[in-house]
Amino acid sequence: MKQKAMECKLIVRPIVGCLTHSHFWEGPCRAGRREQMTQEAETKAADAAFEKAKKILEGATDEIEFLDAVDARYDEKFVVGEDVYAQIEKDMDKVDFFLCMNWRIPKLERYKKTVVILQNGNEGIDFAAYCRSIGVEAYVAMDLRDLNEIAHILWVRKAVANTRALVLTAGSQPTFGIQSLIRDPEILRQKYGFEVVKLPFTAIMPYMDAITDEEARPIADRIINGSKDTKVNTEWFLNDIKYYLAAKKMMDVYQCNAFSTACHELCTSEIPQERKFTPCMCHSLLKDEGIPSGCEEDLNAMMAMLIMQYAAKRPAFMGNPSHETDELLLIHHAVPALCMNGYGTKPLDYKLWAFTGQGFGGKLQVDFTENQDDYVTLGRFNPAGDTMCVKVGEVIRSEYAETYCSPYYYIKMDDARTYMHNLAGFGHHQALIFGDYSKQIKEIAKVMGFNVLEG
Repeated sequence: MKQKAMECKLIVRPIVGCLTHSHFWEGPCRAGRREQMTQEAETKAADAAFEKAKKILEGATDEIEFLDAVDARYDEKFVVGEDVYAQIEKDMDKVDFFLCMNWRIPKLERYKKTVVILQNGNEGIDFAAYCRSIGVEAYVAMDLRDLNEIAHILWVRKAVANTRALVLTAGSQPTFGIQSLIRDPEILRQKYGFEVVKLPFTAIMPYMDAITDEEARPIADRIINGSKDTKVNTEWFLNDIKYYLAAKKMMDVYQCNAFSTACHELCTSEIPQERKFTPCMCHSLLKDEGIPSGCEEDLNAMMAMLIMQYAAKRPAFMGNPSHETDELLLIHHAVPALCMNGYGTKPLDYKLWAFTGQGFGGKLQVDFTENQDDYVTLGRFNPAGDTMCVKVGEVIRSEYAETYCSPYYYIKMDDARTYMHNLAGFGHHQALIFGDYSKQIKEIAKVMGFNVLEG
């Protein structure tokens, strides 16, 4: 399988600028104590500044992989030596951004490379404003907190661009279930770097046939044994696990790290009826592994899912919304994950029920009131792929249906009626994550170049 997008790193070149004068003098831009302004004293101070800068970086987010820091000092001619630029240019093709520290680095803009300036004062904001004025992406970090927040947003952008989804399709344009979907995935590749590989939904069946009971049973047993209440044919449940393992194998073959499949078309083929499975459990299990997985070829919801899952570092639910009251929205589907409070947190309790009345098609029934945050965030892109609708609410109740898409989640929000009307410009499936990430999504939108409509 292609590396999980969540495992990618920002490759960053730290560059520590420092002005060391050739001799002592004072004037309108330079004043102080003579003994601190000699070339020797300033060289010593520059050495200390370089070591201090490297020490600061120890507190940076683990989303960053730092290359060797470059000591870019220069004198009052404000010219950086070509030997220094040779160090800066090393592994240039791998670098996501330059991290400029201490003083500005003259003519760094020549590379047209994204710049983050870690400097609290006039140097940082002046250099950033200049870079932006000539089309060079630039950000100012006044402290380590700023740096980590900026880096996280840039990391989300990189993670999205490193996502390649395997989408199993019947080739319908549009699909029966989602007429509002983004029909041309090339839009997403060109704008965000998110790549889509489409193959027939039947192409997974030979992979599924190759999975043995012995391979599937340990996973099935683990899920069954962890259930608080099991209402699924446990022998048929092996077929859900075989489909999940087949999807992973196909992603290996086609170097993908996200997944979606046709649903209505798969259903009407009667293949699930014959083989006694549904794809719901596959979506739940993949998301708990950090692999975005969306229903029904819905690239609008999947695009929102990528951003939200990477931003929050937790899996996303997706489902169908409906208006209950002006203060209450209902959303339901059969694809919750268990690590909804974040990767590395305690999995939520669950029941394992059947999607069908015959007892096949496992589905996790999870109580979303176990949310450790007070709020949840919902999101979806429009059919043009350039705007994301975002809404924050609070899950106040979870309910479960014996068959079909379930759980049902009741979400308290202000003006659910207007929100539903807004969705007429976006479509129905909503991605949902635990926590209020509306502010962070707006910051990500600025960097990635999409609009946000707050529902």
